[in-house]
Formats: sequence, structure tokens, C-alpha cells
Amino acid sequence: MVVGSTIVDVRVRGPRAGVVLKAVVDTGFFGDLITTPDKVGALGIDFRYERPRRLPDGKLVKVKYGGGEIEVLDSVTYGDIEVWSDLKLPPGVDALLGVTALGKMGFRVNPRTDELERVELYLL
Repeated sequence: MVVGSTIVDVRVRGPRAGVVLKAVVDTGFFGDLITTPDKVGALGIDFRYERPRRLPDGKLVKVKYGGGEIEVLDSVTYGDIEVWSDLKLPPGVDALLGVTALGKMGFRVNPRTDELERVELYLL
């Protein structure tokens, strides 16, 4: 596993099936979830859309995405499941969970403990 990182179990569901992935919470990823196609290919999600993503080295790549349910610690949201076959992840990690999904589910990372904590969601 990744030392000094927040790792959580994420249940991802599509029209045909569901899967549990080990995900690193990536507070620099403004998205919901990104993984490799082989991890979510059987879920029945239609990955027909494409968007550009900028890598840390400045390179621009295109990733495919479709919609599915994302569940963390009994909180569920519907979000974009992005797939990129060249995604490099640490051993034992299946996906990156982004701050967009965290915000929709009412979580943030506690910087002292590196654990997820619930935050109150407001209607303004």
C-alpha cells in the first residue's frame, strides 16, 4: 500500500454488476473516479464520452468515461467513472478517488490522520 495516503474501499456499480476497488484518495484529482478498463469492464457502463486530462508532467491525454454509482463508507453518489489503460497505480491500488466525489458524498481528508471524515452538507 501507499504510505502516507488515504486508501478506501470503493464500491462501483453499473447496470450489470458491481465491484469493490481499493482507491487512493487523490485530493489533486478534480473528478470522481479513475481506473483501468479491466477493473470495471464487466459493469455494463457505456464509456462513450471522452475528456482531456493533464498529467503532472504536462502531457495531455484523453480518457473515456461513463456514469455509475460510487459508494464509500455507506454514502452513495452517481458520478463519472473514467478509464485510462495507461494509468499507473501503486501495487494493491485499483483506482483514484477524486475530490468531486468526496464533496458530493460529504467527505474530506483529515490532514492530521489521513483518514476520511464526514462534513456537513449545506443547502444555500
